[in-house]
Amino acid sequence: MIAGKDDLLKVADEMKRDWDARAREDAKWFINSLRQRQTEEEFDRTGVVEVERLVRADLPLLTGGRDPKNLRVLEIGCGAGRMTKHLASIFGEVTGVDVSGRMIEEARARLAGVGNARLHETGGVDFAIFGGEEFDLILSAYVFQHVPSADVIASNIRDGWRVLKPGGVFRFQTNGVTSRDYAQAGKDTWAGAVFPESEIRAFARQAGAQLISLFGAGTQYCWTTIRKRVSQEADGAISMRPSIVFFGRTVDALDKTIPTEGDQASLTVIASGLDRDWVDCNSACVVINGAAVAARYAGPIGNNFEAALRAEFGDQLERLTQIEIGVPPGVQSGAAAVQLRIDAASVSDPVEIEFVSARPIPKIGTVMNAADGGTDIHARGEKSRLKILVEALDETASVENIRVQIGGLIVKPDRVSFHPGNAAHDVDAQLPGAIAPGAAELKIHFGDLQSAGVTIQIND
Repeated sequence: MIAGKDDLLKVADEMKRDWDARAREDAKWFINSLRQRQTEEEFDRTGVVEVERLVRADLPLLTGGRDPKNLRVLEIGCGAGRMTKHLASIFGEVTGVDVSGRMIEEARARLAGVGNARLHETGGVDFAIFGGEEFDLILSAYVFQHVPSADVIASNIRDGWRVLKPGGVFRFQTNGVTSRDYAQAGKDTWAGAVFPESEIRAFARQAGAQLISLFGAGTQYCWTTIRKRVSQEADGAISMRPSIVFFGRTVDALDKTIPTEGDQASLTVIASGLDRDWVDCNSACVVINGAAVAARYAGPIGNNFEAALRAEFGDQLERLTQIEIGVPPGVQSGAAAVQLRIDAASVSDPVEIEFVSARPIPKIGTVMNAADGGTDIHARGEKSRLKILVEALDETASVENIRVQIGGLIVKPDRVSFHPGNAAHDVDAQLPGAIAPGAAELKIHFGDLQSAGVTIQIND
């Protein structure tokens, strides 16, 4: 049942009250939980990192090849302007909006002197202060995951779509976790509502949006990129006749074997015969032995495949389309017939692809101290207890078969538990007394499996 306007405004008022209070308490901490009472330099540096990862790395896709200095950007949930400042160095004009007036005050102080940045407080459910089709790019990062109502999230996405220009791109992140435990847990303005893959795909179909990518489905960090087509005419789709001309493991274009499990269980196919202005993740699917798998990326050739394809196809790359899927559960190891299907009618000839069984390797996500959830770790005191978010552990994970390695020291964790809000496991462990301050490599051992190492900084 869709909530009425009054219900939406009631949730928005709750969001405004809570985020105003958080801004008064410690705005930087609630925006980026690096550590409490961050310096301006620390806070600013995290904004640089996010803009590099979310925007600069994908600039041609997000801008459609246009000069970013000629584009207008809307940042939904700008907070204290952590990313806004750095977006303004890339684009012609950046408008940051936030439900919290106190956050906007903080942002104005930070961005004083940045002449191409505009900041506005909104009501939290729409962008009524703007007319239709005003922005070339809309970005929302780590915002909707804190909204306690899926209807409020949907309202923001719909109205964001309204203010996006034809040809423009909207990139946003939602919590896509669909586990029963998380669905039944209470939602508030911190642990917000789920807005999963199914809702995103449905919105894209209803709006006629080109769904370019949908990464992280089923996780807390589900990233969506949609484009407003200049024309809604479907004539281009009718004539598409796909042909698979290249394929490989997504993380390694030259590896032709595709794992059936783990974070490398992803197949990328390269196709000719497609109209890139029309094909998308709702119209394209990869068929494995007769079973269709919806695409999670459909668009221009990405950096992960460009070097390998350039040698073989040269200047023909602009005529090719990259389609990526995650390998679903149930795909068996061995050779399989794989086809690319566009809508219901256009199907490529099959190619034979080898799938290989591989146990998922543990992957370390966020590393925090257990005292306040900050990323500042200390050799002694209450912040010497680690809370490590680990992906790709199964239901057998426990204190008996998990070990934490810090440098050359190995410790048994105090607690291992599944965290439904992140669809990952929390591993809690005390740093050993012999640990010395400085940089240290952290690894997780799960039985005979070992994660890749990540570097943590241990403070005195």
